[in-house]
Amino acid sequence: MNTDPTSDLAREFLDAFEEVFDRDWEYTKEMLGIHGQTEEQKMAAAEIGLESIPIIADDGTFAHPKVHDEVEDWGNRGRLLIAYRALKKAIS
Repeated sequence: MNTDPTSDLAREFLDAFEEVFDRDWEYTKEMLGIHGQTEEQKMAAAEIGLESIPIIADDGTFAHPKVHDEVEDWGNRGRLLIAYRALKKAIS
């Protein structure tokens, strides 16, 4: 049995992080006022030459963005995701 309190704290943090930024992502987006672009908005942006850089795929979450480049224009997110994944692996 592991009695290391830091391990318990890390597990609690990971569970809370995953609840907000993965399992409950739809609600988190709603609370933050994040709305995805409609197809019409995407087409209108493309027509005037605006580049859309997806930072989270439509079926992704903050914790699992499902995009090719997780640090595109947001380097600290990449750092956070690397640290999150390393911590999760270390205590699993």
